[in-house]
Amino acid sequence: MGIGDVIANLGIAFQAMGWVFLPVLLLPLIYLFVPKSKSLKAISEAMIRTIDSCSYGVGEITKWFLPLLVLTIAFTVFALSIFGQSWTKLFESAKYLHAAVIMLGASATLLAGQHVRVDIFHSRMNAKSRALVDFIGYYALLLPVCLIILWNSQSFVSFAWRIFEGSSEADGIRGEYLLKTLIPLFAVMMIIQGLAIALRASMCINGQSRPERPLHTPRFFAEQELEH
Repeated sequence: MGIGDVIANLGIAFQAMGWVFLPVLLLPLIYLFVPKSKSLKAISEAMIRTIDSCSYGVGEITKWFLPLLVLTIAFTVFALSIFGQSWTKLFESAKYLHAAVIMLGASATLLAGQHVRVDIFHSRMNAKSRALVDFIGYYALLLPVCLIILWNSQSFVSFAWRIFEGSSEADGIRGEYLLKTLIPLFAVMMIIQGLAIALRASMCINGQSRPERPLHTPRFFAEQELEH
């Protein structure tokens, strides 16, 4: 069995795992109508804490790519403009760092509520109304878009892994397949973090308390007497 067959089998295995995990995405919807189930609440709270901690941890690691990105670009510019030297690997590393910051940091940004909102009414709503908007937004927007990204990216990501695609430049970084893998990874992380937010929204809509958020992270659906 060649390396291409191994990668193909791994792709099939990951796809099967995705189909198995798909029913879990209905958990917030189920919780909305069965809020008094103690076992469901315990499972939901455990999932929320785990997902939030993972997203927060990835965000804390990813943030250190930003100073590396700045230093890489600055060094590349100075080396080229002052000494007339240019290194393809160094130049391309900025692309890798930039992609990693955006793709891997997106779920942590969603967790912190720092993504850009296009609505002007959300901040003026009460806690339950904001929770309802985020709940509907997960199923109507975030989840479908991320599933489309996953479905459309699997073919070219799989092909990139089969040939271990590298840079088009002879002396470039031989890791284009890793760069492309960030696309489905981004979609998976956003789906999972959105699941945690939708679960919190279900709890808020039902007037229940929510698990504590990671340290230094703003809390969702904050309202003076309803904040938890």
